[in-house]
Amino acid sequence: MFRLFLLPLVLLLIAGCDRAPSGGRQFPAKAEVATYEAKGVLREITAGGRKAVIAHEEIPGYMAAMTMEFEAKSANDLAGFKPGDVIAFRLSVTETHGWIDQVRKTGVAALEASPVPAAGADALPPGSPLPDCELVDQRGQPFRLSDFKGRALAFTFIFTRCPFPDFCPRMNNQLNAVQRELGAASGATNWHLLSISLDPGYDTPERLAEYAPRYQPDAARWTFATGKSEDILKLGLAVGLVVSREGGQINHNLRTVVVDAAGRVQKIFAGNEWSAAELTSELKRAMAAKP
Repeated sequence: MFRLFLLPLVLLLIAGCDRAPSGGRQFPAKAEVATYEAKGVLREITAGGRKAVIAHEEIPGYMAAMTMEFEAKSANDLAGFKPGDVIAFRLSVTETHGWIDQVRKTGVAALEASPVPAAGADALPPGSPLPDCELVDQRGQPFRLSDFKGRALAFTFIFTRCPFPDFCPRMNNQLNAVQRELGAASGATNWHLLSISLDPGYDTPERLAEYAPRYQPDAARWTFATGKSEDILKLGLAVGLVVSREGGQINHNLRTVVVDAAGRVQKIFAGNEWSAAELTSELKRAMAAKP
């Protein structure tokens, strides 16, 4: 399960041309990278030693204290560490990716129970009708998910106060790529994209209107939405999204959903590693669905 844990102050969000040995990721030139020194407590090592869930302190100039999953530049950067280690590390970010390296142990801390939410295994199976939900778009106009029946729909969950490029920005950048691919496809007209905020108390229509242009959405094809917290959480639970609150902290996983033109759930992508090509393919298939 993909994990990301955020404080509401800042929700959710490569030196040299090395190649990350774990996943073959290409790291860009040093001039493209912003780096930050960070400290925190290691909670878990995941993805076969390639990623770490870290409860980190505030990173001045970048983001507030939060618990989130980071990719290591190399699996060697996490070798020998274990949950409970207090660590210092370097965080590097570009516009599209972030990673950690230079990890150093500075102490040991007692771990409290993990705030990791459940996996959301009870998501609606393919073919299930999508539950309706009332939302409000970036112009302040109310609408319902049922308004899109007759069109293929893809929606994901984001926050506007999300700096880390692998998470919310990645979701929206992927939707931007899907928008371009479908916009250039002959005969592909009955589709729509939707980015739904999981921070509706902060993400007002006005804030969404300020935020959305950075992703160049075609307003006729891609909507940014907010709404009542209880309605959004109920929709999320139906598709396997799990959001829990512990004090001022929000813990959640990620889900991106494709709904066919008949209003049925066709595909639920977990995490953030789906490609724009995969989502585009699913939407093309969803357009052809009959009631």
